[in-house]
Amino acid sequence: MKRNGFTLIEIMISVTILTVVLGILFTLATNLGRSARIQEAKVTTVDEVRTAMMFVTREIRQASMGSISSGTLPGPALTYRVAIDADGNGSAVDVAGNLELSGTRTLARDVNDLNGDGQTVTQLIMVEGTDVRVIANNLLPDEDLNGNDTLESGEDANGNGLLERGLWFESAGAGIRVTIQAQRRADERGFLLPSGVIETVMPRN
Repeated sequence: MKRNGFTLIEIMISVTILTVVLGILFTLATNLGRSARIQEAKVTTVDEVRTAMMFVTREIRQASMGSISSGTLPGPALTYRVAIDADGNGSAVDVAGNLELSGTRTLARDVNDLNGDGQTVTQLIMVEGTDVRVIANNLLPDEDLNGNDTLESGEDANGNGLLERGLWFESAGAGIRVTIQAQRRADERGFLLPSGVIETVMPRN
């Protein structure tokens, strides 16, 4: 006897299998999307830190050693002046043979929101007079809350057992050791993804 259509049990089994398959596909798509967002956040953070370090190292290399605020180091800010061609003669040296220098420049966190963008301690800026230039965003917080250069209970914000400064300058022989650390969240629920670069720079002037 020929049967037309499907029985109720067959339909229920088919719907159940279809639901399971769709659930697996949805889970895979969600995980794949989250992995892509995590990778994008990692790449963005690493790129931002490296770009900031390239700018900072270029500035310090051009700085006059005598103008660097080495007396305030180690610390979260660096003040200096760079060699410039102030008189337009094609060289950073004037007719009397003296090195021509820019105004005083400072690399630091934008604690007082000098550029008015609402970002403060998470932003690295360079200030020269009234000019403010953003160098990087999403800096890690300085975990050394009491300023004793030691990681103590309650200071390890991300639980990795390291004392992280976010932005730090210190003397290293004839050079300056620069630390820049940033972090980014992959999504609203994701954990923070940190990245950091440490480099020692030798001023040339």
